[in-house]
Amino acid sequence: MKPLVAIMTALLCVLAVTAGGKDALVFDNTMHDYGDLLISHGAQSCRFEFVNVSDSVVCILGALTSCNCTTVDYPREAIEPGQGGAVVVTYDPVGRPEGEFERTVLLILNGESRRVVLRFKGNAIDDSASFLLQQQLPLMHH
Repeated sequence: MKPLVAIMTALLCVLAVTAGGKDALVFDNTMHDYGDLLISHGAQSCRFEFVNVSDSVVCILGALTSCNCTTVDYPREAIEPGQGGAVVVTYDPVGRPEGEFERTVLLILNGESRRVVLRFKGNAIDDSASFLLQQQLPLMHH
């Protein structure tokens, strides 16, 4: 049954490829600021909520990231007019350099508004050295 649903969704997206005007998906925000992000906390996620304001079906056909430190979860099914949803972007600072970062996610859509760019930024702080120092201080007092 799943293959049939996938085929029907793909067909619906192909049929709607010429439909839809500009800004078919309106996002509540296209930039997220993590602020200070502790590397030791690992991967952090943010949500970009949207609504299909067009009178046509919209499909998110894919997502491209500016870095392999980023993953994207987005609706794979057709988004009907008036329907809302969310794109969840996860950034993993582990193994990345400390300091300020800014990344982008490019969503590929069907129809006239074929691309949406989502951005996020923050400041990755390597707190592992201070954590280790705090753990060793009680031992030094004994």
